[in-house]
Amino acid sequence: MIEEHVNNNPVQLEAFGTTVRQLLQDVQERLVYRSHIYIRSDILHFRPSPGDLAYPEKLLMMQSIAASLQRQDSGGSVNSRLSQMSSASETNGQPRSHTGNSPADLHGMWYPTVRRTLLCLSKLYRCTERGVFQGLSQEALAMCVQSLQNAARAIAETKSLRDAQLFEVKHLLILREQIAPFHVDFSVREISLDLSKIKTAAMGLVQRRSQLFALNSSNALLEFLLEGTPAVQEHTRDSKREVDLQLKRVCEAFIRGTQQLLQQPVHSVILRIEAVLESAPDQPLPPAETVAAAVTETQRLIKTHLPDIQQSMQLYLANRETEFILFKPVKVGLLQRFQRLQDIIMQQYSDDDRMIIMCPSQDQVSVLVSSCMQPAPS
Repeated sequence: MIEEHVNNNPVQLEAFGTTVRQLLQDVQERLVYRSHIYIRSDILHFRPSPGDLAYPEKLLMMQSIAASLQRQDSGGSVNSRLSQMSSASETNGQPRSHTGNSPADLHGMWYPTVRRTLLCLSKLYRCTERGVFQGLSQEALAMCVQSLQNAARAIAETKSLRDAQLFEVKHLLILREQIAPFHVDFSVREISLDLSKIKTAAMGLVQRRSQLFALNSSNALLEFLLEGTPAVQEHTRDSKREVDLQLKRVCEAFIRGTQQLLQQPVHSVILRIEAVLESAPDQPLPPAETVAAAVTETQRLIKTHLPDIQQSMQLYLANRETEFILFKPVKVGLLQRFQRLQDIIMQQYSDDDRMIIMCPSQDQVSVLVSSCMQPAPS
């Protein structure tokens, strides 16, 4: 009405334009108010049902559905059917992730707070001013990340830490991908008052009560007024950067935990040897049989756990490039640990001990890791 009628007839519709603009401001103010309530109640304070936290069961169920469709129809027919279901979800207002091509992504199996956050932002983006949208998006993304952390803790308690970490990585990737089309700056300035000086100045005023009305430079009341002024501080919060930082923290925790699971025996024996070399070089090193047992146990852990780790990554992430990026530091850490052990053995152990230990080279460890990694499903 304003753009098509009032602006074209400013004189005749001046009173009407004033009324419409007031109405628009009232509606936008109400919209912002309701959005704040919605973000708090339905995102931050969302109480998930057992089904919302049924990971990895939900993903396994969708994988099973896709496998059954694959057995019934050809691959092209299955992909066509999944694409139709995905298109239907988009038509109904459900955003879709393009980070992977798993059935879980195609069917919109996202955590409710992620779906609500993205739907809320997509609606507000079209009907609020840029500055207002930036403030609401900052709050919505921060609350959504907090809800994902709460959900991950619940999954870790009922399932495993690996499931919790991959759950959080999956949804943080979705968040980062889906907010990219919003061509706005997700950083906002926040102003706060630093009241710490008031407390210090008040304590000084109490301790110097006798000088409250002194007529010289040591007047306690004057010093309180000068020193107790609150300081204004500005903070810049970038919600997109906070999503990236949380994603980085979760990925690093997953990498550390996976490395610890796979290389703990070799890592422990290296620490024992280094402790002896640094503090008591005259003391005997751990026997070759002990080192050999650590090497054998580490190889067993790799063969036992690596296929499960890879399967979990494929199930949650369903993207070969993302899986490669996440697993590469794990593999590099394994190679470095075995190379460090190899260097110590060559310097500190005899030829007979080396034959007993049989520490694999980096190439041999790389071959072992590759043999345990199953090819990703097409």
